[in-house]
Amino acid sequence: MRTLLSERYAPITSAIGFLELPLDAAAEALLGWRRGHLDATATRLAEPFPEVLHRLEPLTTGVRPRELLVAAGSWTAYFDCSLRGTDAVSTIGHLSRTIPCQGLAIRTVPRTVGLPGVAQGRAGSVQFELFGPLATEFANYVRTVAVTHTGSKWRFDANGTVQAFEEPDAYTSRKIRDRFTSDMLERYCQAIGVDAFDPATYGADAVLVESAVTVPPNGVTMSLAEAQAWAEIVPGQADDLPG
Repeated sequence: MRTLLSERYAPITSAIGFLELPLDAAAEALLGWRRGHLDATATRLAEPFPEVLHRLEPLTTGVRPRELLVAAGSWTAYFDCSLRGTDAVSTIGHLSRTIPCQGLAIRTVPRTVGLPGVAQGRAGSVQFELFGPLATEFANYVRTVAVTHTGSKWRFDANGTVQAFEEPDAYTSRKIRDRFTSDMLERYCQAIGVDAFDPATYGADAVLVESAVTVPPNGVTMSLAEAQAWAEIVPGQADDLPG
């Protein structure tokens, strides 16, 4: 399975958001949105990727006190400190509508349930969610294609306007998990100018947005290493798994 950096920084990189606009414009929009509800600051960083992702630690549940925007060519990538993986959909969906611009949220999670030595494991998912600035039949989603394990079976979904770059022949594959793979996801992203799984895509120019929120009493806080142990994430393992 294709993942960014072979999951060395998962769960942070299990989901990634993108906005089709420069870093400064994306940072201004995100900071303005956060400041509409609470105190927030933005710090410009000139640190190499992927090491800059450590700025999101510790990872948390319940709130997102730290969000990171990274220059990615003509797009800006979005990551946050959510313990269960970056919540790209809510942020990218909102900002692409209000800025306005094109937005993208992707997810790649290998299925590790049942592997030797794995107690719980992860269900598995490959998702492509394209957003636009205008209202559609469902919010501002333009197109979604996904294969996700529900806990009992694999499920394929495709909704919205079919894009010219899609590979619809695969959608009728007998095996549901083959209907949309991480290789296909990579090609779909490349078709709109995002080489999501190439670390060279992400520059050394970034903005850290920090919001004055407190982890609730029942919330969880972990370092990246602790989060990987908790979620049973083994960097490199996904490279040899299907999906």
